[in-house]
Amino acid sequence: MNKSGKRLDHWKPSLKLLTIVFCLAIQSACSLFQEKIQSRQSKESPTSQRKLLPENKSSQSYIKKLESMISSRREVEQYSKALPWFEGDEEKSEFLRLPDFESKQTWLNEKNFGQRAQKVQVDMEELVEAKDIAIGMPAQLVKKSWGDPDSVEVSGNPQFKNERWKYNKFISSNEGYKAEKKIVYFEGGRVVGWEIE
Repeated sequence: MNKSGKRLDHWKPSLKLLTIVFCLAIQSACSLFQEKIQSRQSKESPTSQRKLLPENKSSQSYIKKLESMISSRREVEQYSKALPWFEGDEEKSEFLRLPDFESKQTWLNEKNFGQRAQKVQVDMEELVEAKDIAIGMPAQLVKKSWGDPDSVEVSGNPQFKNERWKYNKFISSNEGYKAEKKIVYFEGGRVVGWEIE
């Protein structure tokens, strides 16, 4: 009963129905909002999203498949020169999917690949002076830092610069000179790891 003494029982079914309609409206609005967010994310640059994903074997096998489809020697040389400066597999695949030499060259110019090489050399200058190396360092800077390797092993097509360099050096220690072996691993002409024995 309300203050006037009348019963409100006739409103109960309407309140239940109103509550159900309200809940459905909220749920629908939330779904639309979520779809809108997902739509915006998919419209953003695919490279910015994919860079957050780890590079895995399937992306590497896809890259190898695209590399095997390079048709001319001129394109192989173009790819080989650009290889150390790609920022990841997504950028490699974007480049390799382009139809011809000219469109690939335009893409390289738009991405300022010439400046990338200069920037890396400036960024790694201190490492080279300290006779050290780092992940991502190009092969020519490793040579400046550690010298020419004693041996080089190549995996696959030499143009794609997947190599293992071995160094055998004698270093001074408290017990005299001792042999030290260093192995540097390269993918696409850049350091991906090394071992010192």
